[in-house]
Amino acid sequence: MQQILTTILPMRLIFIHGFGEKQNIFSKIAPELGGQQVFIDVWKALGNEERPNLTVIDFSQELVNKFLITTNDVVIGHSMGGWIAHHIKHHVGCRIVQIGSWTHFDRLISPITNGKFIYWLVRNGLYINRFQKWLFVLMNYRKAPSRQIFEEAFENLIQGNKTNVINQLKLMFEPVPHIATEPELRIHARKDSVIKYPREAFYEVSGDHFTLYTDPEEVIKPIKTLLGN
Repeated sequence: MQQILTTILPMRLIFIHGFGEKQNIFSKIAPELGGQQVFIDVWKALGNEERPNLTVIDFSQELVNKFLITTNDVVIGHSMGGWIAHHIKHHVGCRIVQIGSWTHFDRLISPITNGKFIYWLVRNGLYINRFQKWLFVLMNYRKAPSRQIFEEAFENLIQGNKTNVINQLKLMFEPVPHIATEPELRIHARKDSVIKYPREAFYEVSGDHFTLYTDPEEVIKPIKTLLGN
């Protein structure tokens, strides 16, 4: 089936947003890349029902099946979306671009790494709340050009369905075996306060975790080079 789809389907650019984000995170880069584009809404794909056994490996396979992702496609993921793209490549071998993302769990900066504890805190309103939003803005985004887009993503999480938010957290914090898959392109800013910069080679950009929104021309350039190749 996969070989048949690879033969008949054209290349698409498939965009996957990060934790709490919406597809507008790509609004500054997608129009400049052209081609046939698909935007995956992780909120909608996960749903608001509890999913006890959810992992990023299983969810990425769901996306492969639902969106008929093949080796022809190029998956572009920001943050959590890049982590999902990493596992999509594991399933189908397509090319991927990670923007401010990771392939090793220890690159994720989090004050708490115990998934079950985080889920409990979120469920009880003790994590991802307006005090935490204020604190993160004060520490990292008070004068940053990306403040608006950060606050928007965080507000999505505060107002969003708690079970859906927990499902998103599970994609990041539920343990999965390490896979050897590597992205064709890593784009990262050293001032990223959400993800540590990769140990592997990466294309460095200015700004912070949201460079694709604040300085899109820097992110577009290496992607266009990859697509040209």
